[in-house]
Amino acid sequence: MRKNILNAKRTLMLFAATLVLACSSTAFAGANIIIINLDGPGEGFNDPTPAAPVGGNPGTTLGQQRLNAFNHAAAIWGATLDSPITIVIQAAFNPLAPNVLGSAGATFIFSDFGSVGLYPGPEFPNTWYFSSLADKRAGAELNPGFADINAQFSSNFNFYLGLDNNHGPLNDLVAVLLHEFGHGLNFANAVNEATGTNAGGQTDIFARHTLDNTTGLTWDQMTDAQRQASAINWGNVVWNGSTVTANAPSVLVLGSPEVRVLTPAPIAGIKQFGTAAFGPPISSLASPVTGTIVPAVDVDEDGAAAAFTTTDGCSPFTNAAAVAGKIALIERGGCGFAVKGRMATQAGAAGAIIYNQLANAGAAPPGMAGDGINDAFVLIPTVSINRADGLAIVANPGATGSIGNNPAIRAGADAVGRVRLFMPNPVVGGSSGSHYDSIAFKNLLMEPAINPDLTHNLKAPDDLTLELMRDVGWFPDADLDGVATDDDCDDTSNLAPTVVINGCNSGAPNFIFANGCTLTDLIEQLHNTARNHGQYVSAVAHLLNDLKKAGFITGAQKGAIQSCAAGWN
Repeated sequence: MRKNILNAKRTLMLFAATLVLACSSTAFAGANIIIINLDGPGEGFNDPTPAAPVGGNPGTTLGQQRLNAFNHAAAIWGATLDSPITIVIQAAFNPLAPNVLGSAGATFIFSDFGSVGLYPGPEFPNTWYFSSLADKRAGAELNPGFADINAQFSSNFNFYLGLDNNHGPLNDLVAVLLHEFGHGLNFANAVNEATGTNAGGQTDIFARHTLDNTTGLTWDQMTDAQRQASAINWGNVVWNGSTVTANAPSVLVLGSPEVRVLTPAPIAGIKQFGTAAFGPPISSLASPVTGTIVPAVDVDEDGAAAAFTTTDGCSPFTNAAAVAGKIALIERGGCGFAVKGRMATQAGAAGAIIYNQLANAGAAPPGMAGDGINDAFVLIPTVSINRADGLAIVANPGATGSIGNNPAIRAGADAVGRVRLFMPNPVVGGSSGSHYDSIAFKNLLMEPAINPDLTHNLKAPDDLTLELMRDVGWFPDADLDGVATDDDCDDTSNLAPTVVINGCNSGAPNFIFANGCTLTDLIEQLHNTARNHGQYVSAVAHLLNDLKKAGFITGAQKGAIQSCAAGWN
C-alpha cells in the first residue's frame, strides 16, 4: 500500500467560478486498460499449444487465445468506466488452489491524495482507495511505473476461450476476468474479516458503504470487534450505496429464498443455509413450507459403524408419525445427503433441514450434492444449516420454522431493498465482505462463484457491478475533464489546448470552467444561441474583456480570439 499526496491543484477565480488550464490533448471517453504479460517462455500467455479459433477469438495458440480473452475483458471494462489515466493490469497463469479460477487485487491503495484540474480527489479523508480509482479521482498517475492491478489465473482449468459467452459446460474465461478485474477496480474492501482490522489503521471507500442491519452501523463506524462480528452476520449486511439500491429492482426478482426459525423468539430469525441438488428447489415453491421442526429419530444400525447415530436420518425414522407433515431436523453424517432427504420424504415430512455434525461444527452449511440413486425419491425441499443453529432448535422443542420464498423481498436484498453482501459464517478468506450475496437472483457477476447464466454486461438491467462502482466513486465523465457527466456543462467539451473557432486557431490558451465548459465551448454556445451575428460578436467581446481584466488572457490573445470569432457567420 502507499499513501500519496498530490499537490498540483490550481484554482483561478472568475465570476465566482473556477478556471483551470485545459488538458494538453483532446480527451477521449472511456478508460484505457492494458495487460502486461508476466508469464515466462512457453507458459500461460506464451503457451504455444495449437488451438483452433473459437467464439470470435482468432488466436491459433492457447497462449494467444488467453491474451485475446484478457484484452477483450479489458476492453469491456474500458468502455464501461471513464479515466484519464491508463490502468495497467499485470497478469500471469499459474497453478492455483483447487477450485480457484483466478484472483486479482489492487497493487497499491491511496488516501488523502490531491488532484489536478477539476478532478475532485477523494470523497472522504483518511479513506483508502484502490490505485486505479485513486488515479481517476486525482486526474493524475499517483504511482508512475507500477501496475494498478495484479492478476493471476489458473493454468489447471480448461476455460472456454471464446469471446461470445457461448461456453456450454466450460467456465467462461471472459466472465471470470470481468469478475476479477472488478475486484482490482475497487469492488472489494481493505479489511481483514477474520480479525475486523482495517488496513493501515484506517477505513476504505468500500467499507464506508458496508452496513450492518443488526447494529445500524457502517464498517467505518465500527470497532475491530464489531467488524469481526459483522463479517459473519449472514444475511444482515448490505450495501447502502444509493446507485445500487436505486437499480436493484430492475435486476433482482421478487421472492427471496430463506430458511427462517419463527418461534421461540430467542432463536427466531433467518438462518444461513445451503441448498440441495435434489428435491424441489426453494425457488420453485408456490408457498413456504411452514410448521413445527421435529428432530428425526432413527435406528443406530446396532452400532455397526461409529458414524451412525439415532439422529442422522440414515435409516427409516422411528418417530415417523411425529415427523409427518412437519419439518424434519436431521444431523449430518453417516450417509449421503440424498439418503437423508429420502428417509424424510418416506416419513411424510413436508421439508427437511440437515445440520452439521460435531466434525463440522465450525463449518458453513454445505451445498448438498446428490448421489444419482436416491435423488429421485426426494420429493420435499431439503436445506442445510450450521451446527449451532441446529442445536438451538433441538434445545427448543416445539420450535417452528419455514422454508420458502418471501414474496415481499427481492432475492439478494433486504426488506427495504438494499442489496446483501456475502458474509458467511465462518469467514471465507478472499470472498467474505467483497461480493454480493450468493442468494441474489438474477445471478450477479460479483457473487463469490461464477454462475453459468451470466452475460458480459456489467450494468442494470443485467447486472449491478457498474452501479457499485459508481457508489465508490467511479463517476461518469464522458469528456474526461474531471466533472461528472450529469453535472457537466458540456459532456463532450472541446479540450484542445488552444481556442479553435470554426477551424480558425487563435493560438490563445483554452480554459475550462468549474462547470465543465471550456472557453471554446462558451464561444460555441454564444454562437448557437445568438439571434444574429452582431449579437454573437458582441457577447464574445464582453466575455473576452472580462477574461482580460482578470488577467487570464493578454490583449493580443483577446484580439486573436475575437478575430476568429468574428469570422464565424
